[in-house]
Amino acid sequence: MKKVLPYVATIGIGAFAGNMINIGLSYALYWMSLEPIDFMTTFATDFPLLLGPTIVTLLPAFVATIAMYFLSDKGTQARRLWLYALLGLVIINIQTVVYHLPVNLAFIDKSIDISNVETQLVTWLFLHWIRIVLAITSGIFALRGFVSSLRNHKL
Repeated sequence: MKKVLPYVATIGIGAFAGNMINIGLSYALYWMSLEPIDFMTTFATDFPLLLGPTIVTLLPAFVATIAMYFLSDKGTQARRLWLYALLGLVIINIQTVVYHLPVNLAFIDKSIDISNVETQLVTWLFLHWIRIVLAITSGIFALRGFVSSLRNHKL
């Protein structure tokens, strides 16, 4: 199992980052082109469709990264690299739960004042790109942790 986990972590993080980039470069740009009420109506349809790929990529990546951190020997470079990858994923999860999920639900419920929708969407997109940068950074650390683990013959 330990031989499979670094693959799950690195591939999962990469897939998650790719999914987030897709959302940022395609869906979000399209959403920004819509009138506020049309955007919220469209978002209510799009969000559930985007949720599946996000969970299917992030959850295994997160679990595998946690496992790799704890399976790596204390005080090693590999453990430190897995920790950095994990911290990025933790920050992504916190940001998603604290900010993105409530705003997503407000868009779906159309509970945001129509005059504030555009500002909220711009803020949403800016913070979404922070998640993308964190995901890419986590992926780099996971890949480096994987290589470090291989060098130490721990996989």
